[in-house]
Amino acid sequence: MSEYQLVITQRAYSDIIECVFFVNNVSKKAAKDLYDEIIDSFNSLKSYPNAYPCIEGLTIGSVNIRKMPIHHGRYLVIYKVDADSVTIYDVIDSRKDNLLAKLFNN
Repeated sequence: MSEYQLVITQRAYSDIIECVFFVNNVSKKAAKDLYDEIIDSFNSLKSYPNAYPCIEGLTIGSVNIRKMPIHHGRYLVIYKVDADSVTIYDVIDSRKDNLLAKLFNN
């Protein structure tokens, strides 16, 4: 099985930094653990990109957008799968993005 190429948008990088800095205010160890969990989750998509469900009705062109919950469902990774790549668009913090957090329930 060949691995998919992982593409992380600038927006997703900014989301990660914001999430980790937010947690860092409470605990440096928790912030490092969160960062490691996010990166490990991203890397899992290289081998199993279709393991998580599509968001019904949300596409880019004809490609479905998928959601991957991480860190006990506190964060939601929004991504798409192409023929040989996975593009990560957002990492949503459910504590801060209440409208987008509704995606957790679909």
